[in-house]
Amino acid sequence: MPTTSITLHQDLRDEYTHLFNTCAPNPDHLTAVNRLVDRILSQKEQYESASGATSVPWQVIAVIHAMESSLRFDRHLHNGDPLHAKTTHVPANRPPGNPPFTWLESAVDALRFDGMTGWSDWSLPGTLFKLESYNGWGYRQFHPDVLSPYLWSFSNHYTKGKYAADGRFDPELISGQCGAATLLKVLEQRGNVMFVEETPTAGPEAAGAPPYPGRLIRQGEEDSRPVQLIQRRLNALGCAHPPLTVDGDFGSKTEAAVRLFQARSQDGDGESLLIDGIVGSLTWEALFGAASLPRVRVRPSEVPLLAKLLEIARKEIGVLEDPPGSNRGARVEEYLASTGLAGGYPWCAAFVYWCFAQAARELGADNPCINTAGVLDHWNRAGQAGIRRITHAQAEADPLLIQPGMIFILDTGDPGGAGHTGLVERVEGGKLVTIEGNTNQAGGREGIGVFRRDRRKINGINKGFIDYSRGMHRG
Repeated sequence: MPTTSITLHQDLRDEYTHLFNTCAPNPDHLTAVNRLVDRILSQKEQYESASGATSVPWQVIAVIHAMESSLRFDRHLHNGDPLHAKTTHVPANRPPGNPPFTWLESAVDALRFDGMTGWSDWSLPGTLFKLESYNGWGYRQFHPDVLSPYLWSFSNHYTKGKYAADGRFDPELISGQCGAATLLKVLEQRGNVMFVEETPTAGPEAAGAPPYPGRLIRQGEEDSRPVQLIQRRLNALGCAHPPLTVDGDFGSKTEAAVRLFQARSQDGDGESLLIDGIVGSLTWEALFGAASLPRVRVRPSEVPLLAKLLEIARKEIGVLEDPPGSNRGARVEEYLASTGLAGGYPWCAAFVYWCFAQAARELGADNPCINTAGVLDHWNRAGQAGIRRITHAQAEADPLLIQPGMIFILDTGDPGGAGHTGLVERVEGGKLVTIEGNTNQAGGREGIGVFRRDRRKINGINKGFIDYSRGMHRG
C-alpha cells in the first residue's frame, strides 16, 4: 500500500481523540464485535506474555492479532501464515530460525520487525497513530474521504471504500473485518483498557527525557536501544572508567556502572536507590529525570465503585483508635464488625473491606471485595477466585499497571503470616499515594488510625496488588 511520511502532530492527535471519543459500533455488528472482545479477553494471558517480552501494550497486540491472524494462535502475527513454516507472504521468510515456531516467538519477531517495540507513545492518539501506520497511510494520503477501515470498520466512522489489494482501491468495497479502534473502544467501554496519559515527553528525543520502557533493564536485555541510552547517560555522569562502549550490550561493565550510579544517587524523594545493577523505574527516573516516567492516566471516576471507594476512604482519614494502640474505638470496631470480628484485632484489611462495602451499598451495587480481615488471606483467596493480581515483579517492571482503587498487599514477615494493606489513591511515577487503616504517619501496620501516606514506593510493595476493576462497568 502506498505510504508517505506522516508525523503525529497536535492536529492529528486531536483528530484521533475526537474520533475515538465519538466512536460507536454499528448496531448490526455489535454482537460480532462483542464476540471478538470475549475471545480476546479469554486469551489475555498470551497477549500479556508477548507484552512482557516487547513492552507493546497487550491490547495493541490483541487487536493486531485480530486484524492479521483472525485471533488464531496457529498463525504468524506478521500476516496470518501458518506457524509450521516461515512466512511466505509479506513480510516473507520470517521469523529467523527454524520452524516450527511458537506463537510467542513469532509475535515478538513481528512486533520488532514492524517497529512496534521502538514506539513509546502508547497514549490514545499515539496508539491509533501507530496502528494506522502499521497498516499503511494509503487512505489518508490518496482517499482522505475514507477513514481507514483497519481502524474504524464496524463503527459509525466507516461506511465503504477499501483497498482490494496493494495499490488498488475500490470505493464500493465494504470491509468485512472489525477495525482495531472499534475493538479498543469496546474494550475500554467494558473496563479492560486504560490508555497512558499524554505527556509532552512522549518521544525519546523530547526534552532529553527518554520514557521508561516499562520493564526492568538488566544483563541479557535483548533490545539494544534502551541499553544505549543508559550507557550514554552513565558515561556522561562519569560512572565508568574507561567510558562504556555504547554498543547496546548490557554486560558486566554496564552493570557495574549502574551499581556505581545507584550508590551515588537518590530517588526523587531523596531516598537511597537499591544497589542491584538493574534499571527499574526509580533508577531510570534518577538517570533521566522525572519527565522520563510516564504518568498513569488516572480516571477512577470511570469505574463508579472505585471512585466511590476512594471518596469514602478519604472521609475516614483522621479516624483514630480509642485509646491509641488498642485496636479499639467506635469507628474501628465498625470496620472490624464488617468482617465478623470484635474490637481488639488488627484492622487494616477490615478497613479496606468496610470501604468497599460502604461504596457498594451507596451505589446499590454488588461488593466484589472478599470479606476477610487477613491481609495474606485476601491475597491468597483473590488468586483462588481468579481476581486479577499484579505481583511485586510485574509492578516493579511496569508502574503503569498500578491504578487508583487497587489494594496493595505487604507481607511483613511476622509470625502467623501477618501483613499490611491499604488503598492506592494516586500513582506518581514509581511512587504511591495511599490511604491506610491501622497505620501511622511513619507507615507500617499496628498503627493508631487512618492516614494518607505519600512515601510508599511501588517496588517496596513486596507481595503485590489486587485489582477489582476487571468486569466493572465504567460510568
